[in-house]
Amino acid sequence: MIKIGDINVLKVLRETDIGYMLDSKEGEIFLHKNESEFQNLKAGDQVSAFLYFDQKQRLAATLKTPLVTTQTANFLEVTDVLDNLGVFLNMGISKELLLSKDDLPYNKNEWPRRGDKVYVKVLVKKRLVARLIDVAELPLKETLTIGEEKDFYVQKVGSQGLNLLNEDLEKVFVHHSMLRGSYRLGEKTTARITNLNERGYLGSLLKQKEELRFDDAEIIMQYLTRYKKMSLTSKSSAEEVSKVFDMSKKAFKRALGLLYKERKIDFTENETILIDGDKNE
Repeated sequence: MIKIGDINVLKVLRETDIGYMLDSKEGEIFLHKNESEFQNLKAGDQVSAFLYFDQKQRLAATLKTPLVTTQTANFLEVTDVLDNLGVFLNMGISKELLLSKDDLPYNKNEWPRRGDKVYVKVLVKKRLVARLIDVAELPLKETLTIGEEKDFYVQKVGSQGLNLLNEDLEKVFVHHSMLRGSYRLGEKTTARITNLNERGYLGSLLKQKEELRFDDAEIIMQYLTRYKKMSLTSKSSAEEVSKVFDMSKKAFKRALGLLYKERKIDFTENETILIDGDKNE
């Protein structure tokens, strides 16, 4: 059985005017001479060919080596962004790989841009598409040093923070309290490693002097500045608080009291909301 989206060893049946026909158990497969890496092939030769679908959804072959297959993942660079489809990635052959909009964040400001990189492998549907690798699938490499700074790419923008990954496949989680501003999938950034716990490395995108000034109230304000409201109040359980903030319920309630006293937040029955400062002037 042939493996679409992967390398196959196939036999050349014959040459045509513009290419070669390769033998397979699924029938003949066309290899265009532009995809032959300038090899002069003849009937009976065996070739290592990557199989994909061409523009007309026909099975085709290339002797160019792709950067990713169904079995091997890699960082691919974004070449184009189409709002109605998703983002296209350079996979090292003439055919680009689509990372569908269905697999991208709902907020298009968090989509990758040209030049960004994401870690993917090939998924075979009616055509070849990219599958974004979840960092949870990757083993933890305990090769980072606490306090060091290193370049990473944003592999996931989550509700609690960012999952970062670098080309050494070292992964770091950055809690939203340890970043400022917004980030997008595939964006390159420099993180400082701050801790290692049972779940992996933690990092920061803040300058160290900012971290020293970061108290619990500022952490909550960072969250509310980003999301405008949260489904946590002083009545929330310690477990609910810890899922969002790395602080005790006592510290959380104390911080809420301070922010309420400063008229920065207000409450509904089930939510804490950010007060628009302009409206209170």
